[in-house]
Amino acid sequence: MNEPAQPPTARTLRWAYVAMAFNLVAWGMSWVNVRAIVHQVGAGELGTLRYLIASTVMLGVWFFRGRPLPAARDLPVIALLGLFGFTLYNLGINFGERTVDAGTGSMLISCVPILVVLYGALSGSEKVTPYAWLGILTSMVGVAFTSGVLENGVTLNEGTVMIFGAALCAAIQTLLSKHLTRRYAAIDVTTWAIWLGTLGLLPFSHDLLGAAGKLSATGWGHLVFLGVVPAALCYTLWAWVLQTLPMTLVMGSVYVIPLFSVVFSWAILGEHPPAAAVTGGLLTLAGVAIVQRLGRTRG
Repeated sequence: MNEPAQPPTARTLRWAYVAMAFNLVAWGMSWVNVRAIVHQVGAGELGTLRYLIASTVMLGVWFFRGRPLPAARDLPVIALLGLFGFTLYNLGINFGERTVDAGTGSMLISCVPILVVLYGALSGSEKVTPYAWLGILTSMVGVAFTSGVLENGVTLNEGTVMIFGAALCAAIQTLLSKHLTRRYAAIDVTTWAIWLGTLGLLPFSHDLLGAAGKLSATGWGHLVFLGVVPAALCYTLWAWVLQTLPMTLVMGSVYVIPLFSVVFSWAILGEHPPAAAVTGGLLTLAGVAIVQRLGRTRG
């Protein structure tokens, strides 16, 4: 277990902001990787293969670190982290997107920061300033422009419920991860959760070997990237960032992920963003800047 947490040094804080920025870029890129190969394999197989790769990477790290294990009393919480953060989240996204347009999906997932910050405010664990709320809401309006929801409306069906459920799962994952990293290293928490979450995904995949055989060499490149970087590496870094920086500032930054996704889609897939997406991107950046610069509590 970790020693009692000490206030982070200035150097640690700088590295935490670097890690946070890296995650935002990598997660923005991951949407492009998924779109590049989702037509080659099913949604369930894609999620399972991705996290089997992540689990393998974390297994090597686990052996290198001396095979750490959690205390028995923490196993139920870790199981919940794997269930909500990896199994149910991925199932909700993958199955929800079958009947929900991308714009509606983006808007629903953008509720995650609000849910997390709202919990922190109501529980008293986070001091949320009016400027922080202003920045978060400004960013959400930016996501509405970028996603096309303001122009095309919101899709309402069972898929909508599933994707909003995935947003709830992501919020729960954030809170559970922050709780566990008070006593354990972020890399160990991520390792245990990914393993358990991957076990939960296995029953929902079919013909994994056949799906793997359908992937092209380029598809395997995208899949390996998804498993190693946005999954194994980024979730480990994110757990540490949540442990190091105020949750309001971290969650406020999440809104730039769709913006990076649009930029990478434009550069790599040739998908030209509409004018509204540019407006939305500027609003999103403005909202994040408000949270980062003015949303800090003083004292």
